[in-house]
Amino acid sequence: MKNLILFIFLTFSFLTFGQKEIKDTSVICFPSEIGREVLKDLNELDKLKKLSILDKKEIDELVKKTNKQDTVIKDLEEKDRNSEVLIKSTEEKYKLIEEDNKDLRDQLKKIKIKNNIIEIVSGFVFATITYIQLFK
Repeated sequence: MKNLILFIFLTFSFLTFGQKEIKDTSVICFPSEIGREVLKDLNELDKLKKLSILDKKEIDELVKKTNKQDTVIKDLEEKDRNSEVLIKSTEEKYKLIEEDNKDLRDQLKKIKIKNNIIEIVSGFVFATITYIQLFK
């Protein structure tokens, strides 16, 4: 009798505690709610990967754009420096021209004074000669 009970106990224990043989290992058993959540998470992961790629492309484009703008800014700064040099040289030219004009005005005043003196003297000489010619 002990053997019979032992035999029954061992038989049922192997049947109840033994694992079923799984032929397809790709099948996973879990509740459908969890499966939906997993699918949502996987979809979000795919979206985030695509967004990540787009963000990297956008960052690369922005880097290229900023590099172009930096070169444009450097060119404009160089033009600005050149313009400042031209402006300074032009200002120096105007200063020299103003100085020359001032000298010429002074010379013109001197020439006018000289001409006035010559006209006065020649008028006096002419008047004297005329007086002598008329009353002599």
